[in-house]
Amino acid sequence: MPFLDQFRIEALPQKWQDEGKHWQETYFPEMPEVLDRPNWSRYYPETPMPRLSVIMAKPDGFGGFAQKVVGATSATASLSNRLWTADKMPDAQFMTALKIIRAQASTELGSIQQHRMVYEQLDGGSLTGFDKEIVEGIHRTDPTGHRLDAISFSKKRVCVEELRHHMQMAGVLTLDETFDKARWGRHWATETMEELFAMKPGEHVLDAFNIEFKSLMDSATFMSFIDRVGKFQLEMQHHFLYGPMAISMPWMRFLEESYHLAAGETLMKAIAVAATLDGGNFGIADLQATLNMWYPRGLEMFGSELGGDLVKGVFKTLKNAEAQAIYIDEVLGKVKDANLAIVQARARCSREEAEAVLRRIQEEGETVHGLTKDDLLFLPDRRFFRIRGLREFGDYRLAGSDAAGVGYVYLPCDVHGRPLVEDGKPIERAAYVDYLRTVLPARYMTSRHWEFVKDEFLFNEKWGAPQPAASR
Repeated sequence: MPFLDQFRIEALPQKWQDEGKHWQETYFPEMPEVLDRPNWSRYYPETPMPRLSVIMAKPDGFGGFAQKVVGATSATASLSNRLWTADKMPDAQFMTALKIIRAQASTELGSIQQHRMVYEQLDGGSLTGFDKEIVEGIHRTDPTGHRLDAISFSKKRVCVEELRHHMQMAGVLTLDETFDKARWGRHWATETMEELFAMKPGEHVLDAFNIEFKSLMDSATFMSFIDRVGKFQLEMQHHFLYGPMAISMPWMRFLEESYHLAAGETLMKAIAVAATLDGGNFGIADLQATLNMWYPRGLEMFGSELGGDLVKGVFKTLKNAEAQAIYIDEVLGKVKDANLAIVQARARCSREEAEAVLRRIQEEGETVHGLTKDDLLFLPDRRFFRIRGLREFGDYRLAGSDAAGVGYVYLPCDVHGRPLVEDGKPIERAAYVDYLRTVLPARYMTSRHWEFVKDEFLFNEKWGAPQPAASR
């Protein structure tokens, strides 16, 4: 079957088309530049232009995509047990479905608001300081690639596709009229759509989409690490009980999200190489600090590591911890790819030769071609800088509570997962802040999100002093 014949295209209700247009003109007025055919052909001559429509897989095409996704079973590729109108979902399942769809839609709008923080500077020629060094460093070390205009256009392409992803979720909510049928006197589809369009930067559902992009390093790491979580969610949601959501996944995952990941990985490797070859006034430690900042938020996007039992087999293919473990392995591979790029640039060798050099440096502790472990990237431990969802939080309960597990427990660990203790107790919170300043970007430590972390978690008295769950 020809590829496009496996999909059908639908239009949003006019009301939501108009609302979407207003949002786009407010937060993404540059979109017409991307949809201008000569502009598009200049950068992507072999790639079809984005389709700003709701795109659903046809039943006879869905299975071929669904059988490829992470955690797939025979049931994932079958649409026989799905519910096709929202009014058929019991209340609990309806609210779970709505929660997932709302979060997915929020991420799409949030990421556009984030990317714009960087490409506005690229377009305006107003790069200064750190980002100016990064761009000039990339040019010095690879004069043939990563022109300023190409980086900017790539980011705008991502934004167009993110906006289409939001349109897709809007279609899931609004093309089925029963989704807005009153439950408990509320019209959930309308309320959710209005809430989503009203969200400003810093107000989105997931933490990772409330962090300001202050550098190209943020953009590159976000696409490589955070969009990768999105890839996992899109794959797992092929199993979604509500059929319109399930058949929304193939186009998003296999035609759009793949580009976002590749763009992030390519830019991250270019930055790593420029840092290694002294292309600018920045080093590999700056990129490492950026990885340290984003990676914990990516882990938390999977939800509590103790959760997912009620979602697996109904809305997703895997439990939270199962998916997160696969994600960690995959991200380790991407960090290795960046390190291989560093070795290849310094040693001017093939990837196969770089593999051998990398093993000598990391496993034997040798210095090769002037490179040591300190000149390479590493993935922080999963316990570092966590504020949500950590499995170890389940070892505690709030004083007076009979239930194990609380929203947050102060368990300070360093980037390698080692507890930060003094006299057998966790170090003071102020001392932990001092430590974080040494391993996170300085730009983050003055950000809105860092203030949120301090106010809501680190120095919030509501979490008290949780007790071991086994104690009474």
